[in-house]
Amino acid sequence: MKKFIALGLLSVFLMVFCGAPDEGPATETKPAEEKGVAEIVYQTLSEVELQKFMKVFPVVKEEVEKSGKEFKGDAENWEGWIGQFSTLNKDITGLDVKLRAAGMPWDEFWPTFGKVWMAVISIMLHKDMDEIEENIKQMEAQLKDPKVPEAQKEMMKQAVKSMAEFKKIYEKVPQGNRELVKKHWDELSKIMEIED
Repeated sequence: MKKFIALGLLSVFLMVFCGAPDEGPATETKPAEEKGVAEIVYQTLSEVELQKFMKVFPVVKEEVEKSGKEFKGDAENWEGWIGQFSTLNKDITGLDVKLRAAGMPWDEFWPTFGKVWMAVISIMLHKDMDEIEENIKQMEAQLKDPKVPEAQKEMMKQAVKSMAEFKKIYEKVPQGNRELVKKHWDELSKIMEIED
């Protein structure tokens, strides 16, 4: 369960790292577009993409930090968040130009970032999948128990929902993506500041 909490915090890393547009009129993303964008992160990751990504990631990180933007996303709406992330280059002037100079334009960077990040989460979940599945079963059984208070049931429903989402993420990430990210784990964990 300790690892489950750490994974939740890892998800927040994405939100904090990315920055967001200042409050103001939000651009509306259509659900169909969000769904298509979100599915990109589950496509196959190549060695070439990963090599370019590792070279360019520090540039993106530096530009996002310099921009001072804060991401105000909704952890419940993954598809909306990834749709918003995909347009971050429009919020940070000159980001795409700097990325092109470094060897990977934004329209190649953000899908690769998504594939890498989902593989990282999947790798971290791997060790705990049995425990997550067992916790889901136990909580679902407790939800049927009339002796359990309603407030506790509401908390358990949220926990089951979160664990089911992690399980879904794990299952959707291609095994090849996990293997490729594992191969470069030391370098990735250093540049992305991932703590095991």
